[in-house]
Amino acid sequence: MLSVEEARQQMLETIPVLGTEKRDILDCSDYVLAEQLIASENIPPFDNSAMDGFAVRSEDVKNASNNKPAALSVVETIAAGNAPQKNVTVGQAARIMTGAMMPAGADAVVMQEVTELKGDKVTILDSVEKDENVRFTGESVMQGDSVMSAGKVLRPPEVSMLASLNCAEVLVHRKPTVAIVSTGDELTPLGEPLTPGKIRDSNRYGLYAQVQNAGGFPIDMGIAPDDEVETERIFLESVAKADALITSGGVSVGEHDVVKNVLMKLGEMNFWRVAMKPGKPQVYGKIDGKPIFGLPGNPVSSLVVFELFVRPALLKMAGHSDLLRPTFKAVLEADVTNKDGRVNFMRAILTEQDGQYTAKTTGPQGSGILHSLVLANGLITIPSGASLRAGETVDAQFLH
Repeated sequence: MLSVEEARQQMLETIPVLGTEKRDILDCSDYVLAEQLIASENIPPFDNSAMDGFAVRSEDVKNASNNKPAALSVVETIAAGNAPQKNVTVGQAARIMTGAMMPAGADAVVMQEVTELKGDKVTILDSVEKDENVRFTGESVMQGDSVMSAGKVLRPPEVSMLASLNCAEVLVHRKPTVAIVSTGDELTPLGEPLTPGKIRDSNRYGLYAQVQNAGGFPIDMGIAPDDEVETERIFLESVAKADALITSGGVSVGEHDVVKNVLMKLGEMNFWRVAMKPGKPQVYGKIDGKPIFGLPGNPVSSLVVFELFVRPALLKMAGHSDLLRPTFKAVLEADVTNKDGRVNFMRAILTEQDGQYTAKTTGPQGSGILHSLVLANGLITIPSGASLRAGETVDAQFLH
């Protein structure tokens, strides 16, 4: 069996980055930029006031104080969005609002809180230095500057910058569409009564939510029975509709586990089985060049394998370079033993206090105990054959 790191690297090396598309800036958040952006304008486009107050010549108020105020004549009021009509000369000031253009002659702004206005006269009760409270042309970005490079994730600040740069649309990498199929004759759809030997089809819904959480667009393809011909038809239909396919169940060694056979018939299988718990039986391959992720049928195994393998793959497809969740050290609250020959990803409650993380498992860790994952906010990594005492540290990662 491959180790988790070997399997993930082997998989990621074959994952394609999707093509690009133009998107309106109102619909580009969390996409990955696919072009370099050069500023065509200065930001801000003119010198402006950083606050409400009075635009002055700093020389006129350099000695101003409560005990020795400076008296100036107010020549005009400048609102944001209006251009100044007059110059400020010796002994003069202009009342100015935040964001308004600085008048010629003024080189500083006195904040309104240290002034007293009476008619067309203002008393200045504090001094200011030259350039104080002024935002200058190109202070944020100069025309011709490289503002963002390809690979940048477009968060709200980046979207705001796009608008500041007068970019109504931007070139980004597509996010993947992902078909999701549950497999197995034992599965019962929601709303139908359970008959003896049947179980609820829960994986498909959890995987649907995980794809959404990873930024992809899930497509529900329903349940495939334990029949190679019908499974083949559903797989081909899924690949035609989507950039990737995720299946759950049918990847172990049972007589009715048909996913591997169908994958090898339609495409290629890259690996099967990884030295991890939960999630040893899993399949990765391709059909028509599109990634196929065959996840285990046990619900915890399915969701954990998605987290450790499928999520980084979908992020790479969307153009991301930061693919894995951060790991950190956490102190065990109780003894933990892993007698298995595989690394164990245990579900845990991670808590932080004064910069130190602690970890407590969520109880029984069976791969069918979905509630253990409902209680968890993270995973802790227990190496093969390890017997760890309370107080020792383990690698941990949050799930959200």
